[in-house]
Amino acid sequence: MARKLRVGLIGAGGIAQQHMGGWEENEQAEVVAICDIKRKAREDTAGRWSVAKDALFDDYEKMLEKVELDIVDVCTPNAYHKAPAVAGFEAGCHVLVEKPVAISADECREMIKAGKEADRLLMVAQVLRFSVQAQTLRTWVDAGLVGDIYWGQCSCLRPRGVPRWGQFIDAEASGGGPCYDLGVHVLDLGLYLMDFPEPVAVSAATYLKLADKPSLMKHDPGKYTVPEDMAAGFIRFANGATLSVQTSWALNVTEAATGHKVILCGDKAGLQYSPPTLIREENGMLINSVPQVPLDVPGDGFVGEIDAFVEAIRKGKPSPVPGEQALITQRILDGIYASGEVGEEVAL
Repeated sequence: MARKLRVGLIGAGGIAQQHMGGWEENEQAEVVAICDIKRKAREDTAGRWSVAKDALFDDYEKMLEKVELDIVDVCTPNAYHKAPAVAGFEAGCHVLVEKPVAISADECREMIKAGKEADRLLMVAQVLRFSVQAQTLRTWVDAGLVGDIYWGQCSCLRPRGVPRWGQFIDAEASGGGPCYDLGVHVLDLGLYLMDFPEPVAVSAATYLKLADKPSLMKHDPGKYTVPEDMAAGFIRFANGATLSVQTSWALNVTEAATGHKVILCGDKAGLQYSPPTLIREENGMLINSVPQVPLDVPGDGFVGEIDAFVEAIRKGKPSPVPGEQALITQRILDGIYASGEVGEEVAL
């Protein structure tokens, strides 16, 4: 059996624990080094996941210099994705980076370029794709059951759910608010099922109405510097399709409106997530077909994400979530913020 792929983790915060769980389940790779600027974060993570204390660093460049690695897993705040990813490529590593890929399309392009120059894979951790439910929808699309998808709606709303931990609400570290934290999940899933058509324009509005004021939420509203607590966008594609996106950390809606929701409509059938539902005409009626898909199975979510990346490296396959797809997502996110700022449609 080939030796295990050696992984270096950069950023040991909350999302890193989910990644570590995925690496722990993979028999072909192991995390051998951890970097975080916070001593407690790196030591707590090392202790929890049995990583040697002499393989802990406060500087990713030192880690890349001193430890032989095959993979770098970047779990830093959004604004600090590009630099360690590029450094990882320059050190000869494949790179997995948390979503969103970066805080601008230009940064994403630099990461793609670095990966190509190093001849290494770049994968963006769009974990929602790897759920059993999402893969069920993908099988229906691939089987031609949906036909030409021409309209869709994606939403991920929270009524009162501003993050209280990490640097989510700090514009310098995160670059954006719920668009980057929540909206990117459903936007990516919608685009993935639509086969990533070319976006040409975005019309959007961004709002900051609740999260910068005292409320029942536990975050410090005085430290809230990201531009929005809610955003809504409408995207037009070169093939004539359209997609709307809504996301919030704070909004006056019921719990029934919350969660990851994706609706896509084709000329043969429609899709809905979640639960995975196929809507089509049968026997003179409109039928909703909901399969008995298990919600919690081995290989789901973060485990499936890690497994797919390792398999791609081992077998010379393309990246499961390549930078080119993430670039389309990021261009749309850039467009949402740009349109929200100027109050009119912007070309992409």
